[in-house]
Amino acid sequence: MTYRFSPWRVLMECALPAPWPVLVGQQDAEVFVSEVVRDLLRIMADATLSPPRRAAAFASALGRVADVGRVTDLLLGDRACRLTPARRQRFAAALASYVGRAYDGRLRSGSAEDFTLLGSTAAKLDEAVVRFTIRDARAFAPIQMSWRVLRSVGGWRLIDLEYRGIWLVDAHRSRGRQRKGETCRCRAGS
Repeated sequence: MTYRFSPWRVLMECALPAPWPVLVGQQDAEVFVSEVVRDLLRIMADATLSPPRRAAAFASALGRVADVGRVTDLLLGDRACRLTPARRQRFAAALASYVGRAYDGRLRSGSAEDFTLLGSTAAKLDEAVVRFTIRDARAFAPIQMSWRVLRSVGGWRLIDLEYRGIWLVDAHRSRGRQRKGETCRCRAGS
Protein backbone atom coordinates (compact mmCIF):
# COMPACT_ATOMS: atom_id res chain seq x y z
CA MET A 1 0.00 0.00 0.00
CA THR A 2 1.47 3.33 -0.99
CA TYR A 3 1.20 6.54 0.93
CA ARG A 4 -1.08 9.00 -0.82
CA PHE A 5 -0.72 12.67 -0.13
CA SER A 6 -3.92 14.24 1.05
CA PRO A 7 -4.39 17.73 2.48
CA TRP A 8 -6.94 16.31 4.92
CA ARG A 9 -4.47 13.75 6.16
CA VAL A 10 -1.87 16.48 6.74
CA LEU A 11 -4.42 18.54 8.67
CA MET A 12 -5.40 15.56 10.81
CA GLU A 13 -1.77 14.72 11.56
CA CYS A 14 -1.12 18.33 12.58
CA ALA A 15 -4.27 18.45 14.73
CA LEU A 16 -3.31 15.43 16.80
CA PRO A 17 -0.91 16.21 19.66
CA ALA A 18 1.04 12.99 19.11
CA PRO A 19 0.71 9.89 16.98
CA TRP A 20 -1.38 7.09 18.42
CA PRO A 21 0.88 4.80 20.40
CA VAL A 22 1.15 1.32 18.94
CA LEU A 23 2.92 -1.29 21.00
CA VAL A 24 4.92 -3.83 19.07
CA GLY A 25 5.72 -7.22 20.50
CA GLN A 26 3.24 -8.23 23.19
CA GLN A 27 5.38 -11.16 24.35
CA ASP A 28 2.83 -12.81 26.66
CA ALA A 29 0.08 -12.58 24.01
CA GLU A 30 2.42 -14.21 21.49
CA VAL A 31 3.20 -17.04 23.93
CA PHE A 32 -0.53 -17.58 24.57
CA VAL A 33 -1.37 -17.74 20.85
CA SER A 34 1.61 -20.01 20.13
CA GLU A 35 0.57 -22.52 22.79
CA VAL A 36 -3.10 -22.48 21.79
CA VAL A 37 -2.46 -22.84 18.04
CA ARG A 38 -0.03 -25.70 18.63
CA ASP A 39 -2.59 -27.45 20.84
CA LEU A 40 -5.28 -26.99 18.18
CA LEU A 41 -2.93 -28.33 15.49
CA ARG A 42 -2.26 -31.40 17.66
CA ILE A 43 -6.01 -32.02 17.86
CA MET A 44 -6.31 -31.65 14.07
CA ALA A 45 -3.44 -34.13 13.57
CA ASP A 46 -4.79 -36.76 16.00
CA ALA A 47 -5.48 -39.77 13.77
CA THR A 48 -7.21 -41.67 16.58
CA LEU A 49 -10.18 -39.29 16.53
CA SER A 50 -13.07 -39.68 14.12
CA PRO A 51 -14.06 -36.50 12.24
CA PRO A 52 -17.06 -35.73 14.52
CA ARG A 53 -14.98 -36.34 17.66
CA ARG A 54 -12.13 -34.23 16.27
CA ALA A 55 -14.55 -31.36 15.56
CA ALA A 56 -15.99 -31.70 19.09
CA ALA A 57 -12.51 -31.75 20.67
CA PHE A 58 -11.48 -28.74 18.58
CA ALA A 59 -14.64 -26.85 19.58
CA SER A 60 -14.09 -27.73 23.24
CA ALA A 61 -10.47 -26.56 23.16
CA LEU A 62 -11.47 -23.36 21.40
CA GLY A 63 -14.25 -22.79 23.93
CA ARG A 64 -11.68 -22.94 26.74
CA VAL A 65 -9.51 -20.18 25.24
CA ALA A 66 -12.12 -17.92 23.65
CA ASP A 67 -13.99 -15.23 25.56
CA VAL A 68 -17.36 -16.50 24.34
CA GLY A 69 -19.33 -13.86 26.26
CA ARG A 70 -17.35 -11.06 24.62
CA VAL A 71 -17.61 -12.70 21.19
CA THR A 72 -21.38 -13.08 21.67
CA ASP A 73 -21.67 -9.40 22.56
CA LEU A 74 -19.57 -8.39 19.54
CA LEU A 75 -21.49 -10.65 17.15
CA LEU A 76 -25.00 -9.85 18.29
CA GLY A 77 -24.48 -6.22 19.24
CA ASP A 78 -27.53 -4.74 20.94
CA ARG A 79 -29.45 -7.99 20.55
CA ALA A 80 -27.10 -9.78 22.98
CA CYS A 81 -28.70 -8.16 26.03
CA ARG A 82 -32.02 -9.86 25.29
CA LEU A 83 -30.55 -13.35 25.56
CA THR A 84 -31.37 -15.33 28.66
CA PRO A 85 -28.43 -17.13 30.30
CA ALA A 86 -29.66 -20.44 28.87
CA ARG A 87 -29.90 -19.05 25.33
CA ARG A 88 -26.48 -17.39 25.71
CA GLN A 89 -25.03 -20.77 26.72
CA ARG A 90 -26.68 -22.49 23.71
CA PHE A 91 -25.36 -19.74 21.42
CA ALA A 92 -21.84 -20.19 22.83
CA ALA A 93 -22.00 -23.96 22.21
CA ALA A 94 -23.33 -23.43 18.68
CA LEU A 95 -20.59 -20.88 17.94
CA ALA A 96 -17.83 -23.21 19.16
CA SER A 97 -19.32 -26.07 17.14
CA TYR A 98 -19.56 -23.85 14.03
CA VAL A 99 -15.91 -22.83 14.27
CA GLY A 100 -14.87 -26.44 14.91
CA ARG A 101 -16.71 -27.65 11.81
CA ALA A 102 -15.30 -24.75 9.78
CA TYR A 103 -11.73 -25.81 10.54
CA ASP A 104 -12.22 -29.57 10.33
CA GLY A 105 -11.10 -30.86 6.96
CA ARG A 106 -9.71 -27.52 5.83
CA LEU A 107 -6.33 -27.98 7.46
CA ARG A 108 -4.43 -31.09 6.49
CA SER A 109 -3.20 -33.14 9.38
CA GLY A 110 0.19 -31.74 10.23
CA SER A 111 2.38 -31.25 13.21
CA ALA A 112 2.47 -28.42 15.69
CA GLU A 113 5.78 -27.41 14.08
CA ASP A 114 3.85 -26.14 11.03
CA PHE A 115 3.15 -22.98 13.04
CA THR A 116 5.28 -19.83 12.58
CA LEU A 117 4.79 -16.71 14.68
CA LEU A 118 5.11 -13.45 12.72
CA GLY A 119 4.64 -10.92 15.54
CA SER A 120 2.08 -8.82 17.33
CA THR A 121 0.84 -5.25 17.60
CA ALA A 122 -1.40 -3.56 20.11
CA ALA A 123 -3.11 -0.21 20.31
CA LYS A 124 -4.06 -0.92 23.94
CA LEU A 125 -2.19 -2.66 26.74
CA ASP A 126 -4.98 -5.20 27.28
CA GLU A 127 -5.64 -6.08 23.63
CA ALA A 128 -3.26 -7.41 20.97
CA VAL A 129 -3.36 -8.71 17.41
CA VAL A 130 -1.00 -11.65 16.92
CA ARG A 131 -0.08 -12.66 13.35
CA PHE A 132 1.09 -16.16 12.43
CA THR A 133 1.25 -18.64 9.56
CA ILE A 134 0.35 -22.31 9.32
CA ARG A 135 2.05 -24.42 6.66
CA ASP A 136 -0.40 -26.55 4.68
CA ALA A 137 0.72 -29.01 2.00
CA ARG A 138 -2.35 -28.28 -0.15
CA ALA A 139 -1.75 -24.53 -0.22
CA PHE A 140 0.79 -22.80 -2.46
CA ALA A 141 1.88 -20.57 0.40
CA PRO A 142 1.50 -20.81 4.17
CA ILE A 143 -1.90 -19.75 5.49
CA GLN A 144 -1.57 -16.40 7.24
CA MET A 145 -3.96 -15.54 10.08
CA SER A 146 -4.31 -13.02 12.87
CA TRP A 147 -5.95 -13.46 16.25
CA ARG A 148 -7.25 -10.58 18.34
CA VAL A 149 -6.74 -11.45 21.99
CA LEU A 150 -7.87 -9.61 25.10
CA ARG A 151 -6.19 -9.72 28.51
CA SER A 152 -8.66 -10.71 31.21
CA VAL A 153 -8.42 -11.83 34.82
CA GLY A 154 -7.41 -15.40 33.92
CA GLY A 155 -4.94 -14.40 31.21
CA TRP A 156 -5.36 -13.83 27.49
CA ARG A 157 -8.60 -14.80 25.73
CA LEU A 158 -9.37 -15.05 22.01
CA ILE A 159 -12.04 -12.57 20.86
CA ASP A 160 -11.70 -12.50 17.06
CA LEU A 161 -9.75 -14.03 14.20
CA GLU A 162 -8.82 -12.87 10.73
CA TYR A 163 -8.19 -14.83 7.57
CA ARG A 164 -7.53 -13.26 4.16
CA GLY A 165 -8.33 -9.80 5.46
CA ILE A 166 -11.75 -10.69 6.88
CA TRP A 167 -12.34 -10.56 10.62
CA LEU A 168 -14.85 -13.24 11.68
CA VAL A 169 -16.87 -11.07 14.07
CA ASP A 170 -17.16 -8.20 11.59
CA ALA A 171 -18.20 -10.53 8.77
CA HIS A 172 -20.96 -12.18 10.81
CA ARG A 173 -22.12 -8.94 12.40
CA SER A 174 -22.57 -7.34 8.98
CA ARG A 175 -24.74 -10.30 7.88
CA GLY A 176 -27.29 -9.72 10.60
CA ARG A 177 -29.82 -6.95 10.20
CA GLN A 178 -29.52 -4.11 12.62
CA ARG A 179 -32.68 -2.13 13.14
CA LYS A 180 -32.33 1.60 13.57
CA GLY A 181 -33.28 3.04 16.90
CA GLU A 182 -32.79 -0.26 18.72
CA THR A 183 -31.02 0.21 22.03
CA CYS A 184 -29.90 -2.18 24.69
CA ARG A 185 -31.31 -1.25 28.08
CA CYS A 186 -29.11 -3.65 30.00
CA ARG A 187 -25.98 -1.73 28.98
CA ALA A 188 -27.30 1.72 29.70
CA GLY A 189 -25.51 1.82 33.03
CA SER A 190 -22.19 0.56 31.70
